[in-house]
Amino acid sequence: MNLITKIVLLPKVGKTRVTFYRDKRKITKDKATFSLPFDMQLNEKIASGEIIYSPMFRSCRIMWNEAPEDIQVKEDAENFIKEFLFGTLLTTTEPIEPQEAEEIFDGFIKFLSSSIQYRITGEGACVLNIPIAAKQSKMLKIILRKKDTGDYFLSDDGFILRSFRPHERGQRERVVFATKKLGIEIKEDELFLDSSPEELSENLYKFIQFVSAVYLFYLT
Repeated sequence: MNLITKIVLLPKVGKTRVTFYRDKRKITKDKATFSLPFDMQLNEKIASGEIIYSPMFRSCRIMWNEAPEDIQVKEDAENFIKEFLFGTLLTTTEPIEPQEAEEIFDGFIKFLSSSIQYRITGEGACVLNIPIAAKQSKMLKIILRKKDTGDYFLSDDGFILRSFRPHERGQRERVVFATKKLGIEIKEDELFLDSSPEELSENLYKFIQFVSAVYLFYLT
């Protein structure tokens, strides 16, 4: 949606059409401030200008190119524009184009691959260090080992269950119950998940999700 038209009732002029031109919207380099052109039908005259606004600070000012001659109409118009901007206009969505979606997910995959680190230990285990919430946050460790049968198993090295304090026993029991529903085993406080080579990617994703969720909801 490139433009949005709104019919508004102003006290001194009655019903008035206001159009916001989203296709002409501009953004500063730091992406902190936007400018949005608009015009307003006032009888036979069209008033026009642009809104300079900051979504972050929820502030805006109206820059008129052709302002209404009546001061009261000008003030009423500005009040409506500000209320409509933060009440409705900023929540209006735009379609995401296929190329834009591809760029978004390419960026996400690059971020994900650069965030997760791994190393091979002397015993041949693969240790993954995974950040929670951001690169600078807590790093969770997932250990991947290969069995002599060719299958794999995942472990959290006992981090999750050993992080609960004595008074959090009820929360710990809920986590233990959840592991059973997901097919995750517990051996001496370590979480284990067996996997065939064919299902390894899916199980690794599931194991990472579970460990991350427990940490975020119970241990932060």
